[in-house]
Amino acid sequence: MSKPTSLYSVRVTLVEGTSPVTVAACPVCARTTAVPRYAIEGIEARIVVCEECGLGRFVPAPSADQIRDFYPDSYYGSTGRKFEGLVESLVRVVAARQARFLTRGLPDGARVLDVGCGRGVMLRAFADRGFEVHGTEVSAAATQGVDPRAILHITSRLADADLPEGTFDQIVLWHVFEHLPDPRETILEIRRLLKPGGKCVIAVPNFSSLQSRVTGAGWFHLDPPRHLYHFPVSALRRLFENNGLKCTSEHHFSLRQNPFGWVQSVLNCVFSLPRNGLYVLLHRSSSVEKPFSRPLRWLFRVAFILGMPVAVVLSVITAVIRQGATVTVVARRQERSPDAAQIS
Repeated sequence: MSKPTSLYSVRVTLVEGTSPVTVAACPVCARTTAVPRYAIEGIEARIVVCEECGLGRFVPAPSADQIRDFYPDSYYGSTGRKFEGLVESLVRVVAARQARFLTRGLPDGARVLDVGCGRGVMLRAFADRGFEVHGTEVSAAATQGVDPRAILHITSRLADADLPEGTFDQIVLWHVFEHLPDPRETILEIRRLLKPGGKCVIAVPNFSSLQSRVTGAGWFHLDPPRHLYHFPVSALRRLFENNGLKCTSEHHFSLRQNPFGWVQSVLNCVFSLPRNGLYVLLHRSSSVEKPFSRPLRWLFRVAFILGMPVAVVLSVITAVIRQGATVTVVARRQERSPDAAQIS
């Protein structure tokens, strides 16, 4: 897998008329055949889709060293701030709202783990609500600006943090699960770390969503090659249930993710425009390439201002019909161990 010059701008094209290929066993259903769906500019691997459960993934899978290269310091933003002022403020307001939703029903002083906490937007919101907060990240550089109340664990794999069994009342993976190289291993470790009846909350882009199907190769939430897996909601639930977590609810609306996804995905369908150009323009880091002319900057900003109200309406409609561009699945640790037949 060769490394493209800018991961934000890599082109994605639909692969048509190809036959199923033999692949490693699917981590959800163990099927060993998949259909190539998308080709990525500058990258040998393709996104293939499992013939049985619909899970999307890269084949061949990138190595651990290649995955580390996908995350320069600019990906996280400098000093804990990732976007331009107003957008960053809105992100933090929405994060506080999400924290209220995510921690509903938790006892005072509950212990919460945010896997892949990044710059700690959610950790701060959890700590403000009086919880004991822990976070994991792959590098210390990624955690610049994290609230000092958080207990950090720097590790490439959740299992390597060596945390005690039954430690946490709640574990959150907020748009992190799709980045991890071994989803089934992660789910098993989450189950081990949760207290009996403890809650797991995982938010991911919904590969089976209307937004994904309408915009196809232009879908903003594909985010290749950082997103190693693309979960239809049915496959995500199946992965949970097969590995000792009982799904209790799913939620299809995200003000932080879904409306912007509509605007950027539609812009990405205009092949003459830079892919993810609006996102790059709003990104705060000066190290992220912004090779846009003044007219193009104005076009992106006007598209943002005019498109967001329409996108909010679309996001509400798709949430009502359970076709949201992102989905949050809530699950609880089952008392019984995962069925050996299911996880073998």
